[in-house]
Amino acid sequence: MRTQVKIEKLLILIFIATILNGCQKENKDLFKTTELENGFPEILKPLEKDLPFKILSHSILESKNDSIDIYFGSLKQGKQNGNWIALSANNKIKQFSTVDFKRNSENEKENDIDLQFNSSKNRVSLRIKELDTISNRITYSWINQNTLTDSLKVLTIDKPLAKGKIFPSIELTDINGEKLDLDNFNEQTIVINWWAVWCVPCRKEIPGLNKLVNKYADKNVRFISITDDSKERVSNFLINNEFNYNTTFVSENSRIIFGNSYPKNIVIDSTNTITLYKEGGNEFVWQEIDQHLTELHIRN
Repeated sequence: MRTQVKIEKLLILIFIATILNGCQKENKDLFKTTELENGFPEILKPLEKDLPFKILSHSILESKNDSIDIYFGSLKQGKQNGNWIALSANNKIKQFSTVDFKRNSENEKENDIDLQFNSSKNRVSLRIKELDTISNRITYSWINQNTLTDSLKVLTIDKPLAKGKIFPSIELTDINGEKLDLDNFNEQTIVINWWAVWCVPCRKEIPGLNKLVNKYADKNVRFISITDDSKERVSNFLINNEFNYNTTFVSENSRIIFGNSYPKNIVIDSTNTITLYKEGGNEFVWQEIDQHLTELHIRN
């Protein structure tokens, strides 16, 4: 009887271990590793004479998609080394750009890449986990919205954030956990900054954005930052860094409208219409927002 009980317990343990092993393997397999080959990929030959840099290596990333290929490689411009990425659909290049890979990234999302094509109606996304320049290997995973996946997913973009569109309703909470409804400010101009603590360009923007808050303090303008970063990370950052925007956190259901790139700056007028939409940022972006607010006849 005791022997039978021991056997049953052993079988249960083996069953549990098998499940755990399967889970670990499934998670591990989300990242793929491929080796970069030296030289120029044939599909880019028509672009070669127009490129301001020399392509050193390339690889086709495993996508499990019959019509779309993603190419990644290294480049050299003068004394500077860098990387590039390209998307081809039905053997025709639809997107080509350089890539600024962060080797000492503070956050895994910092090396997320969005590739838009078909007049920005479609998007594919991936995360580069590691780029080993010694072994010339890249480790990556595909992204479906905000979740890692083992195959390329093509998303259809309805471009909810674009100049001239009505800003969609989204779920926000402030740093104290209280809900914040942008509709309550529909008689005001709203300036939004989409950011994250780990995002270096986001942090560089902040001193200039603070100037805007001070300049328009007595005007009918609200300045709201929106992030999907953790509340703990943001709170710790704000202890030693001044950011005068009203800090809010977006729900998982609503974050999809912002995509996987940071930062974004958006201006919404009193009719809830987007009048400025800008992706990417730098320390001088506040001047562009300031000029736009002036054009909206918001003056001191």
